[in-house]
Formats: sequence, structure tokens, C-alpha cells
Amino acid sequence: MSLTGRGIDTDRAALVRFVTDRVAARLVEAIESDESDRSDERANGAPRLAGDTRRQQLLVGAWLSEEIATVNQDRMHRGDPPLSELADREIRARVVAELTGTGPLEPYMSDPQVEEIDVNSHESTWVTYSDGRKVDVGQLWSSSADLTAYQKRLARRMNGTGEGRLDTQSPMLTFQSDDGSRVVMVLGGRSEHGISTHPRIAIRRFVLRHEGLDGLARRGLFPVSLVPKLEAMIRCGFTVLVSGPPGAGKTTLLTELLGAVSPRERIITVEKNLLELRLEDDPRHPDAPALFTRHSNAEGEGEITTRQLVELTRRLNPDRVVVGELVEDEALDMLDVASMCKRGSLATIHAHTSDVVVQRLAYYVSKSDATLPEFAVWSLIAQTVDFVIHIDLVRNEEHDGAPTRRVTSIIEIGGLGEQGGLATTEIWGIGESGELTQFAPLSARHLQRLRIAGYDPKLFA
Repeated sequence: MSLTGRGIDTDRAALVRFVTDRVAARLVEAIESDESDRSDERANGAPRLAGDTRRQQLLVGAWLSEEIATVNQDRMHRGDPPLSELADREIRARVVAELTGTGPLEPYMSDPQVEEIDVNSHESTWVTYSDGRKVDVGQLWSSSADLTAYQKRLARRMNGTGEGRLDTQSPMLTFQSDDGSRVVMVLGGRSEHGISTHPRIAIRRFVLRHEGLDGLARRGLFPVSLVPKLEAMIRCGFTVLVSGPPGAGKTTLLTELLGAVSPRERIITVEKNLLELRLEDDPRHPDAPALFTRHSNAEGEGEITTRQLVELTRRLNPDRVVVGELVEDEALDMLDVASMCKRGSLATIHAHTSDVVVQRLAYYVSKSDATLPEFAVWSLIAQTVDFVIHIDLVRNEEHDGAPTRRVTSIIEIGGLGEQGGLATTEIWGIGESGELTQFAPLSARHLQRLRIAGYDPKLFA
């Protein structure tokens, strides 16, 4: 196809768009052909092209050279010089980033300080940083149609991960990118029969910092003096729930609490759909198999639930079982498994305040088995869970209301209460100074376990 008459060789952005569309069409055709070969049993066991970033990069590189050669031939036929070396490099970099990377979002996806990216339209993208700053970086796509095309290309490339498709029949899609980030895409606009006024993308990044509890303390999540206490609680084998609202940093705190675990221990992790803990990529945990749920196929078969996976961990010889997020059905099985683990268990649970965590957990357990009497529910929790660590987003009005992450409460489960329910004590909470303060000593039961494990109870005085 000649570029003459299109006038796009004088517009670098339009030239990039032209070459991108040409190479993208070839990539989509190759992926569809690969999928067709698999349905005809002609794949010979080769990895799927969809989701195989390395193979896609090699193909895109070869096709890109062919397309740029065509552009240069067209220019020379008109008496114009070929593209300069600088222009050639720029076009290649932008097209490769668009088709095998994350395109206009690449600078933010490669920034370790970026935690969330929210694309509200082609004209507005908000970026949230780890220090609480939130910035609108403005227009990143030329039009709504351009953004929609970007969404579909990305969805098509990632389809090999088994997370579904993005089209008029399925206008929303969630998948995990190569770096572990959670990506949610929504089609928008009437022309696409979307479910939003504009095409939208929401990305939650999971940056593996491996900074330890000391690092979290330096970032202000809790006092440095609390670090040895938290390490002792984890190494002693207490079962701990990390609670907090969405985006508060529950997964980060859970990951660094696990950093205190001995590398000799075998940790089995169970997560929903996406791997956020990623302990298998953490050198501190050489024996940490990961399990994750699976959606049913188009025929409604093959679903694997969190509850099934938690039950499976019994037979995988765990020292500890870690559940990425407790939601309803798996709560009973998680508590049952935790009571039998050699070194306790850890999990996260959504809650806006620490005082509702045990009630929510009891509700989840009762939903798991409606025949359990109330006393049995409270008894199981009392025998299994030792502590709840609550992390929250605290807004500082002196700094433009930017939220900061802080541990605001640590609750001890002290057994069954006299009037039913659980006996709970807030050991640490926010004092009059606004800092995390120890309000009460640990119970004799937990101090005895620490003493048996070789820790001086005075550490918690």
C-alpha cells in the first residue's frame, strides 16, 4: 500500500499509527491461525502464540522491518530521502511498545513508584504513586477509537492466559500482565455496545520490593520498635489475619510478614485468579508452591474454587497455608487447615475497621456450613486465629489530603468470651499522640507460646 496521497509521512504520529495498524493486523492473523491450528491438533505441543511475549516480539520485529522498508521505498519513489536513523529507531520503539508492551502506558508501567493507573478516557489518565500522589497525565491516545483499538490488541495478545476476551459479547475483561499487574478493561461508547461512557482501563501494579518489615517501618507503616514483635509473632507460628480496606496495602504487608518466615518452611499460597503474592519469585522462599482458582469454560465446566484449593493444601505437606483473600466459602476450610498446619496460617480479609473483622469472619464461616451452631463457629475461630493486624489509608490534610498507609490496630483473639462470641483485646492502637501505641499486654496463653519458642516475654511488655 502506497503512502502517497495519505500525507502521513509528514506526520510522525500518523506514520506510527499506520505502521502499527499494519503490523497489528499481521499479529492478529498469526494468533488466529495459531489458535486454528490448535483446534485442528496441528500445534505439535508448541506454546500458544497468544500470551507468548517473546515470540510476539520476534515476529513484530521482522514484520516491522518489512513495513519500514515499504515506507522507505515509497518515499524514494517520490524523490524523498528514506527515514533518518533517529526516526527509524523512534518508530520501531513506539510500535514495539504498542504491540508487545503497554504502549502509551509503558513509562508508568516501568516506574516502580507507580501503584495504580486509571484510564478514564483517551483524554484523561490518572496515575497514583506509592507516596500517595495522584496525577492526571492527560491525553495518551488520539481518540476514543484509538483507545478501543489499543484495548482489543492488548486483550488479543493476552488471551493465551485464559482470561477470556474483549468484544461486544464480553465487554469487560480482567487479566494479569507479564509483570504481575492486575489489568481490568471495559469497553465504552455506543459504537462498541459498551457498558461505560468511555473505554476504560484500571491497572493495579504489584511491585516486588522485598524490603522486609524494616523497610515498611521506614516508610511509616508502623514504628520501628514493632518490627521484632511482628517477627516473633510470625516465627512463633501464630495465625494472623491482615485486614483493611481496598488499596490499603494488605498484600504488601502480608508479603513482608512472610519475609520473617524461615526459608526452610514450605508455604502453600492460594489465590483467586491472579497471583499477587508471587512467593515463587521471592528468593526468601525457595519452597513456596502457588495455587490459583480457575474460571469455568464456555460450557460451564472446569471451575476450580478457592475452597477446593484450600482443601487440596492438606495433601501438599504445608508448614503454612496462606490465603490471598478470604471471601465467604473458603473461610471454614482455611480455619480447619490452619488448625492443622505445623506453623499456623496467614490470610487477608476486607474490612474498613478492625472491630468488624471477627464478625465478618464468623459470617463467612457460617455461610460455608449453615448447619454449624453459633457456638461452634466462635469456638473454631477462637481456637485458630491469634491476631488481626489492621492496615488503613490515613489522609493527611496537611499534605493535600494524600493518603498514607499505616497499621492502626492489632487485636489479640483471647479465646471465647463470657457472654458468647470472642474475647478480643486491642493490644496496639492509635493513641492520643496519633501514633501506634501499646495499650495492653499479651495474654498469658500467647506469652507462654512465645516463651516455648525461645522468645523473652519482656519483648512484649
